[in-house]
Amino acid sequence: MKIFFSPENSVQKNINFKQNKKQETVAILGSSKTKDSIMDYMELCSEVTKSLVLADKNILHGCGNSGIMGSAYNAAKTYSKKDENNKPAQNLAIVKTPLWGDEDMKNCIVLDSANSEAERIEKFSNLADKIIIFPGGAATMQEAATLISRNNYTPEDKRKKIVLVGSDYFKGLNEQYETIYQNGLLNGKPEELYTLADTKEEILSA
Repeated sequence: MKIFFSPENSVQKNINFKQNKKQETVAILGSSKTKDSIMDYMELCSEVTKSLVLADKNILHGCGNSGIMGSAYNAAKTYSKKDENNKPAQNLAIVKTPLWGDEDMKNCIVLDSANSEAERIEKFSNLADKIIIFPGGAATMQEAATLISRNNYTPEDKRKKIVLVGSDYFKGLNEQYETIYQNGLLNGKPEELYTLADTKEEILSA
């Protein structure tokens, strides 16, 4: 059963966050479901998130408790510094309205809400300095394509760093962008719009 939710003063929270934030914010996107096929990616997500938090980065996610989302949430919650309210200060979320019902908003800071996936992608892009996309389903592919498209139509010096984790998983998407580029319909080479990575070291160096 979906739950309706409206964050108190969410717009003001958003403004305050952008004005006052000193730490770099990394959005982590991917599957909200736990499946055997992505267990290795979930473990990798946990390791990457831990490293980013310990390097003083904020983690921004969708607040799910399973899959890639749950891995990012739990690692950010565990290793984050605490704020004045004893909440994990580096564990940030943008939630969907109505809520799915599996969100744990007591152990993260909800920056904003969104009424649609398209609106949430827009907010992820606006609030994050860099974006890491792990394997996921249809919504993850929508997020990846939308964010890459934004880079395609953004001046090179203002593009967001996007890392797609799993060169095999995103092979078809990468090949499609190569085809678009070869046909002269892309404003930059695919590697100028996003980076493919497979290991923790490749992700962090990107």
